[in-house]
Amino acid sequence: MTDESDLLLTDHELLALLAMNPTEASTATRDLFRLGAVAHQEILERAGITTLLARGMAEPDGDDIVPVDRGALIAAVLTTATAWLEVAFVTPSAEHVMFVAASEHGSLLLSLNRLGAHQVRPVDTAEGLAHLGVLLSRAYLEDAGEGLPAAAMVTRHAVSETSRTAHLKRGETELWTLQTGHGASARTSTVAAADAFDLFSAALA
Repeated sequence: MTDESDLLLTDHELLALLAMNPTEASTATRDLFRLGAVAHQEILERAGITTLLARGMAEPDGDDIVPVDRGALIAAVLTTATAWLEVAFVTPSAEHVMFVAASEHGSLLLSLNRLGAHQVRPVDTAEGLAHLGVLLSRAYLEDAGEGLPAAAMVTRHAVSETSRTAHLKRGETELWTLQTGHGASARTSTVAAADAFDLFSAALA
């Protein structure tokens, strides 16, 4: 379901907006959004510029093409972001991946679509990215609308900080497990349902 603040952007439009202001944040955002390894990026960027022009989210400015309207807001956030959130929800039958980019210009939530048309919407991160990740995870795991077992995996990234990762899984028998860290340093423990989200939040803080 979408509302008036929702916007669909394609991979090539996102690449074009990031290319319009090449910064370290642009590179980090492109890589985190899984766009860094996309082949033929220059061709896709040109295609993105064309569709942004057609949709009124970019316009000529002398010899340059610059983002305008909602395109300008999205470009401002994505190319100056200082913190990011990576969220994945997984059940035996479904998987959803989302990213949040946060900057002084605001924060945006990008819901990935396997067909390459991604939903973008503004979100409130005033209480921090970890808080938002826990809110999204709580809504998904408590609803369990796509069946159990269901898992939420959240990673918080920030400039000049070590990334923090936590996984929370709700099993079919209401067994909840929390995994913190990753790789060889990952630790898994069984947690009470009443304490699950507090511990999840603490692992991401």
